[in-house]
Amino acid sequence: MRILMIHGRSQGGKDPVELKEVWIDTLKKGFAAAGLPSPDSLSIDFPFYGDKLDGFTAQANLPTPQDVNAKGSGKNRQFEEFMQSALGQMKERSAISDDEVEAELDPTAPQEKGVQNWNWVQAIARVIDRHLTGAAEFTIETFLKDVFLYVNAKAVTRGINKIVEEKLTDEPTIVVAHSLGSVVGYKVIMDNLAKLNLVKYITVGCPLGLTAISSKLGPLQNPGGPDGWYNAYDERDIVALNPLDDRNFPTDPKVINSNGVDNHTENRHGIIGYLNDAEVAKQIAEALA
Repeated sequence: MRILMIHGRSQGGKDPVELKEVWIDTLKKGFAAAGLPSPDSLSIDFPFYGDKLDGFTAQANLPTPQDVNAKGSGKNRQFEEFMQSALGQMKERSAISDDEVEAELDPTAPQEKGVQNWNWVQAIARVIDRHLTGAAEFTIETFLKDVFLYVNAKAVTRGINKIVEEKLTDEPTIVVAHSLGSVVGYKVIMDNLAKLNLVKYITVGCPLGLTAISSKLGPLQNPGGPDGWYNAYDERDIVALNPLDDRNFPTDPKVINSNGVDNHTENRHGIIGYLNDAEVAKQIAEALA
């Protein structure tokens, strides 16, 4: 039995060995919180794609909402539509009011409501960052840029997936994935069903409930079977607001969702606040058994 851990974005420039140790040490705290012993020996792989992703993002040079406001829309229509859809969903699900968005509008720009107005889109992003993301190094715009590239640019998908696929074996495997890593994990699992002996897929802080993302993945499936995909999230995590349910990620069999995580990290999205959760650790322990 082995565990394949797939990290999220914003990891470029970090030491992958140290990151892996953080994940393992935090999971041990989760086992302790669940009253479970940590397994004496675990085979754990931690493919690191942080630097590769940063390189792709730098090369892409995607426009910011400010760029679109200044130069007009249509420069990258696919990206613009993705941002409009994702931020519109986030506004709706997180109950951000029109008044809050209007308070952030540039008074010199067009004032009409709706995601067709890029000033409005930019204001939504500012409201989200100010009230919901918390951590200074995390903005919803940079997160969505990385996700957009991964699900839309074939070269990016292939480059990231190759790094993860190099760690695949025919051993029974539990895949634990966080944030963008849960999108990567889904793609890698679906592309390698024939050779991956998947015991369980466990996602935390997963953005697949955003249709702007899931609509790019083809027919949606649950590769884990009836009890084989467990999705845990904190309802205050802006990235994972939507559960993977019939409305947002319809599959047969259904994904098992748990909204009971109390993620203590500043933006409610950090991996430490997920892996030290007792129920998440319990799910991993049960799969190991």
